[in-house]
Amino acid sequence: MKERSFHDRIHTIGRLTVICALVSFMAVPFVLAMVNHIPMNIPQILQNAFPILLTFSISGICENLSFMPIIGSGALYMACVTGNVSNMKVPAAVNAMEVAGHAPGSEKADVVAMIAVAASTFVTTAIVFLGMLFLAPIFAPVYNNPFLQPAFQNMVPALIGALLFPYILKAPKQAIVPIILPVILIFVVGRSFFSSNQSYIMVGVIVLSALYSYGLFKKKIIG
Repeated sequence: MKERSFHDRIHTIGRLTVICALVSFMAVPFVLAMVNHIPMNIPQILQNAFPILLTFSISGICENLSFMPIIGSGALYMACVTGNVSNMKVPAAVNAMEVAGHAPGSEKADVVAMIAVAASTFVTTAIVFLGMLFLAPIFAPVYNNPFLQPAFQNMVPALIGALLFPYILKAPKQAIVPIILPVILIFVVGRSFFSSNQSYIMVGVIVLSALYSYGLFKKKIIG
């Protein structure tokens, strides 16, 4: 019997892990609905979930295609299940490979990347758990302060803007369409229509941005 390669075993374990994770994630809302006797309108759920699925399917495929050659398939399986891939798991894996002195793509580099992603997952989970136990009660009065409430309500847009700014500096020419086009659409179609259909608009902006970047590449404006 032919012995299976390292990558074949990784893909087998990774696929089983992803399937188990998906079943577990989906089981939570269904089990809670059954226990609390909450009716589930499946057509309405699918209608609301479709634009989100469409948007994140595109970004998920692009992330997997771009990250797999860098950190390896095993680390990518773990990173996709545990989340925060681009901001934490990939930097941890890349830094670990650099410290260990292994080039991406080798089996040793893949093993190092898997260990780094696993360690990052344990550390972040422990920090979040300890913060939930000890820091949440301390900061609860701050969160509930009426004077500070507007700031906390706009925390997500502020964080996204801060995370987005370095990418704009790296590729200002490519950032024109994905930034300017949604702003123009808000004034043209109105905030209410934009908010109700932002998932579909996001997909259109992603496609147009990709075509725009491809046009810049073909004209050799970007490398």
